[in-house]
Amino acid sequence: MPLNIVVVGAGLGGLGAAIALNRQGHNVTVIEKSGFLNEVGAAITVAPNATRILKRWGCNLDWLYPIHCEKLQVWDTNGKLLRTPVVTEKHRKALNMQDEWLLTHRVDLHNALRCTAAQVIDDRKVDIRLSSQVLSVDVGKGEVVLEDGSKYVGDLVVGADGVHSRCVNAIVGERREIVKTGQSCFRFLVPIEKMQENPLTSSMLERIGLNGIHVFTTEDRRLVVYPCRGGRLLNCAGIYPPTSAEESGENNLWHNTGSVSQLVNTFRGFGEDLLEMCGMAEDVKHWSLASRDPTPTFVKGKLALIGDAAHPMLPHQGQGAAQAFEDAAALAGVLTADTTPEQLSQRLEMYNKLRYSHSVTVMIMSRINEERRTEMLDELRRYIPDAELPKDMFAFTWPSDPMTEAAQLVTSEGYQI
Repeated sequence: MPLNIVVVGAGLGGLGAAIALNRQGHNVTVIEKSGFLNEVGAAITVAPNATRILKRWGCNLDWLYPIHCEKLQVWDTNGKLLRTPVVTEKHRKALNMQDEWLLTHRVDLHNALRCTAAQVIDDRKVDIRLSSQVLSVDVGKGEVVLEDGSKYVGDLVVGADGVHSRCVNAIVGERREIVKTGQSCFRFLVPIEKMQENPLTSSMLERIGLNGIHVFTTEDRRLVVYPCRGGRLLNCAGIYPPTSAEESGENNLWHNTGSVSQLVNTFRGFGEDLLEMCGMAEDVKHWSLASRDPTPTFVKGKLALIGDAAHPMLPHQGQGAAQAFEDAAALAGVLTADTTPEQLSQRLEMYNKLRYSHSVTVMIMSRINEERRTEMLDELRRYIPDAELPKDMFAFTWPSDPMTEAAQLVTSEGYQI
């Protein structure tokens, strides 16, 4: 008999989990607080370890209106190329893989997942319940209670409700506080057509191209730019140390509105072309890059956490979506179609074994830019005592294949029922 599974949250991770578990043979209901009426967000990088999973889930990558990322380059603020840390094709050959590295708009990725989740698999379809705000989760009963008093009970609850997760409280028994990182961020979009009409920004586009990620950097500030939506939009993120007033505020929501004047003033030491680009910014968002400590385990009773609910990612490694998809793939991988409720506890321990060290490592590395990640070893060892820093984060993340690892673990001699 298939398991009855309730997924809390229909973001990228929640939809990924619903797709994976439905394809594995289980009955899946998704509880989502929003109404999907006005989706917001900027662009997102979809690394090869994510596209590998999406393709196996039957997600058509063309639905993402993607740009294929061919390189990552670092520039100074006057447009001098400093280095090219990644040439995608060279890295893929070195890692013996061919999966795509894509740049897309988050809304396009989310819509692609919604379309994939709507597919009927063996007469089953994911049931998504919108405008449903969760009040509490009971890990012993597998019960989700909504604010309107209605209840959902499953053999398993999957907590995919993000950094401000209600499900986390069911594991740790208290509200997990947000941890500030001493960084703030502007996110904004600029139409490529608008940039091409301006001599300064048009020249910049010709210099850097529209086929990669470009980082313009000083000692304490970074402007990260890359195209999305088929090359029609340039996505930009400006990361900087906040003022004391900003740091003392509670501005940790990624959809808070920012101002163009504040953006331009923050990066006033950058080149004239970059400031011109900032002056064209549309849909400016501004927030503190806040995180939360990971839970000591991703599972308890009939609850499993995935994505930012388990390990909140900051943008420095570009792995937020990828790690959520890996969680979903691993969880579905250990919950084979023949899994019984009596086996659930053991299978969830397998999931935790597969994901905890790997995803927490990526999470801690995501808190700081690549050049400074050696500073994070002590922090990482708070959660993984014997941890070592990965020598190369691309080599650490890109080849990851949790589907195969899960299948091997389930069939290994040590985990036979």
